[in-house]
Parts: sequence; C-alpha cells; structure tokens
Amino acid sequence: MRRRIAAFVGPCWYLAVLGEAHRLIDYIRQSDKDLSEALDLDEDLWISRIVCQDHWYLSQISNMPIEATEGMDVFHIQPPQTIHKIIASTDQIGVRWIQFLDRETTPTQDQSPWYEIYDVENFEPRLWVVHGRVIIKRIEIDNDEATRLLPSTWTSPNTPIFHPLQNICCPCHLQEAKFHHMKLGPQVEGILVVRAGAYDIVGIHNFSGRNKAFWEFLEQVHARRRPRTDPSLYWFYFPLNDQEDILMVWNRQLKHPDGRTNFDGLVVQTSFGRDMTFGAVYPPAFTRNSIYRPMVRYTDGPVSGIIHNGMDLRFRSMTVFGVTCHSPHDGETRARVPVRYASGPPGAHPGEDLVPWYMTKATLRGVTRVQVCRDRTQSHHPCLGILMFYADGHIESNGQIRWDYGLDEEICSPFVVASGTVNEKDTIKDIRNAEDPVVATVHRGEWKPLPSQGILTWWFSELGDRLAFYYE
Repeated sequence: MRRRIAAFVGPCWYLAVLGEAHRLIDYIRQSDKDLSEALDLDEDLWISRIVCQDHWYLSQISNMPIEATEGMDVFHIQPPQTIHKIIASTDQIGVRWIQFLDRETTPTQDQSPWYEIYDVENFEPRLWVVHGRVIIKRIEIDNDEATRLLPSTWTSPNTPIFHPLQNICCPCHLQEAKFHHMKLGPQVEGILVVRAGAYDIVGIHNFSGRNKAFWEFLEQVHARRRPRTDPSLYWFYFPLNDQEDILMVWNRQLKHPDGRTNFDGLVVQTSFGRDMTFGAVYPPAFTRNSIYRPMVRYTDGPVSGIIHNGMDLRFRSMTVFGVTCHSPHDGETRARVPVRYASGPPGAHPGEDLVPWYMTKATLRGVTRVQVCRDRTQSHHPCLGILMFYADGHIESNGQIRWDYGLDEEICSPFVVASGTVNEKDTIKDIRNAEDPVVATVHRGEWKPLPSQGILTWWFSELGDRLAFYYE
C-alpha cells in the first residue's frame, strides 16, 4: 500500500515539507523578542521577513536593529515625516509587507490578495503588531487617543472612490467585509454572475477568457457551497461588446410582508439598450414587491468597475455591491434610455410560485450563428444556453453559459430546436441548423423552427429549461 501511495507523490515532497517545518521550528526557538510593543513611527524601523509557503511574510518590526539569521531578510526603512497612508499587504496567513506613504508616494502592488489601507494624515499614528511567534498576523493602528482605526481592505492599494448612490460606505460594512474592485475595461468580454437558489449571489467575475483568474473564480464559487445542502447553481453571462458601456445599475431589493427588505439581484443596462437582471423573475403579482434602487445617476459617466465582497470567503454569499464610474464623456449629460428592468414578456412566466424562475432574452433579428453550451455531465447532453452572433458584429447570450464546460459547437441559421421532458425535467434537447440531415430524417416531428424575428426568452429553474417567443 505504501508503494502505491508513493507512486502518486513526488519522491522528495515530504523532504521539502519537513525541511521548511524544521527551519521554522528553529526560528521559533531563536525568536524570544516580544513583538506586542507599540512602535514609534518618528524613528527608523527594522523589518525582518521569512518565506512560508512560497511567499515572504513579515516576522518582526522593531525600532531597534534586528540581527539576521539563516533564511531571513532584514530591511531598514525611514518612515516619512508626515505619513499620509499606511498600507499592509495581507492574506489568510499574515502580513506580507507594509508601506508608509506621504502624499507624493505612489503605493505599489506585490500580488497580495488584500491591502489594508489606513488614512492617518491628520494625527500621529501608533503601530502595533499582532503575531504568532514566527509570522505577524496583522497590524493595528491607533491615534493619539488610543482609539483603534479601522482600515478599508481592497484588492488594490489604490482605494476606489465610493459612488454616492450605492450606500455601502457605512462603518458596519467596512468592519465586516473585505472588498474587491472588479474593474471593467476593453479586455473584459463580459460579466459572469453565479447564483445559488433564489436570493444568493455567490460569485461575480469580469470574464476575459478561460485564464488563471477565471479558474480561481470558479474555486471561490465552489468553496462557498456544500453540495449536499446548498441549492443548485445558476450561471448568468452578459457579454459586453466593442464600444458598449454599462450606463445604469440598479440594486433590486425584495420587500417582505413584515416590512423587511433583502438584496435580491442586480440589474444592468448598456449604451446599446441591452439589459439583464441577475436574479429571479417573479410573476406579475409579486413584481410590486420589488424595489429598484439606482446606483448610478444620469449625470455620471460609464461604469468603470463594480465593488463587492465576493472574494471574502467568510461570507456564504455576496452582501455588498457598489460601482465606480468614469468621468462623463465631454462633460455632457447622457440622454435617458427607457428602463425595462428586464421583467419579461407579459404572461410568459411559467407560474410555479414556489419555484424561482430565471430568464434571459435576446433578439432573433440578425442572428447568423450560435455557439451551444451543453451539460456533458448528463448522459443526454442537454443544451444549457447559447451565445448568439449577429450580422452587425455584436454578441448576446441566452440561457446559462458554463465557460468551464466550453462552447465548442457552432451552428448557422436558420435554426430548429427540439425540447421535451427528460427525467421529469423540461429540457432543451438540441439546437441544429434547419437543413441538417439529422433534422430531415430523424424524429422530424420534434423539431420546431426558430423565427427570424422577435425575442427569444430562455427560462430556467429547478424544474428545467423552457423557451418562449414574443414579438418586439
């Protein structure tokens, strides 16, 4: 048995682990200095750091010189006379580095997942450290009255500016959540949102291809849920086309009979007039309970980023959202675009009130081809969604797009679709070209043509997938 296990493990792996553990144990024995003292930032500082799990971490900060030992780096720094900000690079293990900045200094990034930013310009700060015997776990800053300061924690050392309408800048959120600024720009192909059940968003990602950032995002999504107890995941993908900006964002809240409200979804609208609701679509009787709170004013420029706590895995779902905006183009106020809130076609809701239904939609006018996303984990390979390509060059999505499953099947217009029930669930069995030989010879009666005009709506829920059409 040992030989079979050893065949799957690198022959020197355990030596590397034991070597690092032995080095750290020796360092613990040598570290008898108490690091819980307050440090004087008017004097020089000596900082030592060591390697743990392939990253450098701070081990000591002192106003006295530190004697270097094997495997340790020691730095001597002089804080500026007037400190404007103190920035600590951190992760789940401890503090990686610390920066003392005046107004003229630009903060640097070191690939840490979080940066704790303290604004300390108006007083003389004191620095404290909280530590294990080897690695500094965190730093604390207090003012002249010994009042502890709370940092803003971001994934960039440059703090995004809160938008005044999105109402997340309250002390409770700053204390509880670590924020991520999800930037939008030319490299972003679309917004990917993952929901669990009716109310919880468990992930949001600025998709720019199946790169390292995408796979890390998937790990974060799956780390949030327990498959045996959590509801199914639902995947929304909203492509962003060339020269297309997000102009409006709404925070949708659901009002309960007892007066409570809870976050229920995001709604976005673009300069092309496209919109999507990242949330459930309710029957008309429930629509009046939805409250849409704008997060962008008409005098603002295009949305440049979304602020959220989706990378903070201490939370089971995302609870904080905000936006940052570019400056308005040429200082002009943009014209109002009719707001539809993506409520869906009248009377088209499937109507099962106890089951949350989700809906995406896209026009069929001008579609030249589609790429199909299939669930190949199921034996019948049902269609989950399609990416739609148009004659004018723009792209839209319908249904669920699972980029981890891939979209390797391309079909040209005109289209036919086969739907039915499989394992007691409504299923989109197949989408093909109307002239495909399979369509002409096999189960001809199952295939229904998609019209060349109108709106195609794709509904999905625990009960399966359904298609519906209505005219523009």
